[in-house]
Amino acid sequence: MLFVTPVGPLTLGYIENNLRCQFGKTKVNKEPSKTLVNQLKKYLNGNQIDWFDVETPEGPPFAMRCWNACREIPYGETISYKDLAVRAGSPLASRAAGQAMRNNPMTILTPCHRIVSSSGKLHGYTGTTNPQSIQLKRKNYLLMLEGQTL
Repeated sequence: MLFVTPVGPLTLGYIENNLRCQFGKTKVNKEPSKTLVNQLKKYLNGNQIDWFDVETPEGPPFAMRCWNACREIPYGETISYKDLAVRAGSPLASRAAGQAMRNNPMTILTPCHRIVSSSGKLHGYTGTTNPQSIQLKRKNYLLMLEGQTL
């Protein structure tokens, strides 16, 4: 399923039997559930969705702990990479928490856009830190959609 957003296309569906939500056009093997499609449509229309109806994806143990902790961040709120590392059980692993967010296969569904630098500013998104990049524009768009201004 392809969604059109002001910051580019967003693909939701199964790729090689794994649910993915990612910016860009990607061919999917299988469509997601109607419930999930409706939740994402509502979210992209500015409605508060507190929890998407999906399981945490498989991955390395620390990444999965980060993804689970990330999914607990309330709509419209942000935390730092350091706070995420603490919540994932490894207080000194803020860089590793950042890498887990970089490798998040389900953007929005696991709301990695809610993770910001310790200063409270945008820092990176999908591995990019250039403030003029489309990636940081996407992160900012998602935060603004949730009522955040950074």
